[in-house]
Amino acid sequence: MFKLCVFLALGFVACHGAPNSSPGTPNANPGTYCGVTPDNIYRCLNNPRVVTPEVSTKCGSQFTECEKMTCIFRELKWSKRGAIDKAKVRAYFDQYETEHPEWAQAVQHVKAFCLASELRAQGVFLNCPAYDIMQCVLASFIKHASPSVWSTATDCAYPKAYAADCPVCPSDCYSPQIPFGSCNACYTQPRTV
Repeated sequence: MFKLCVFLALGFVACHGAPNSSPGTPNANPGTYCGVTPDNIYRCLNNPRVVTPEVSTKCGSQFTECEKMTCIFRELKWSKRGAIDKAKVRAYFDQYETEHPEWAQAVQHVKAFCLASELRAQGVFLNCPAYDIMQCVLASFIKHASPSVWSTATDCAYPKAYAADCPVCPSDCYSPQIPFGSCNACYTQPRTV
């Protein structure tokens, strides 16, 4: 019995004790712990605004994130009767890329991956394509941001390492009521850019 307890303790430490480390940078970064997205990551990315504050405010009173994203899509005329018009969303991001060339790499990933086909549910909401697309857009803007948009502030080193090493998961995925591994966005998305 003692040997079993020692084996289980060592197995737990081996699986959960070591952080992810950036490949090719031994001792440069002591490790990145994947989990909830760091709060300052948006400031470190210089707060890219994909949706205008007016639309965000108008839809902010909705109860769930799915309802908020559905409201945003409705307000921006990206959906009609629940169906997403991907051509309009793609045209919006074409314009965004023209106006914000520093985000071209992220926008290309959005168009190639988030708008190319039907996405699996990205979080805890099933059958909510507006939420799935916006979560994918958020992850693309974090994972595929060009180096020039990252702040050089010292407190941005960890968020930058997090973006390189970790999947971007909706915060709802960390709720105690959600079974571990049930959020598809928490799996590393294939890089296409």
